[in-house]
Amino acid sequence: MKTLKMLLLPVLAFSIGFSACGGKDDDPTPGRTAKKVQYKAIGSTGVKLHSALYGYDQTITTVSSIPGNTWTSPVLDVPASAMGGTCVVGAIGVDANSTLKVEMYINGELKKTGTSSGTTLSAGTSVVF
Repeated sequence: MKTLKMLLLPVLAFSIGFSACGGKDDDPTPGRTAKKVQYKAIGSTGVKLHSALYGYDQTITTVSSIPGNTWTSPVLDVPASAMGGTCVVGAIGVDANSTLKVEMYINGELKKTGTSSGTTLSAGTSVVF
């Protein structure tokens, strides 16, 4: 019995030490990279953009009193650790045929589009990175 304890004790100590040494991965976001994200809103003729909310994760920006019927966000440098991005734009249309389109570009490529139609317009898009 004493011999069994003497053999099990080092094995147990090694097991606990090995499992406690679980170091961090070299890459905390495997398979994901930093990206450049930009949002655009395009209203049909006569549409008046009102406000926009855009960003990624907890980094959100609000814009109000947007002149005209088009708007483009600045290019956002989104870190690899970001989980998702979103943009919502509100506008007023002139009639039931008015439209609003919101586009999301990632690294210069159109990835997603959201649309709305009518006199009270709200269009948005979001993506999980």
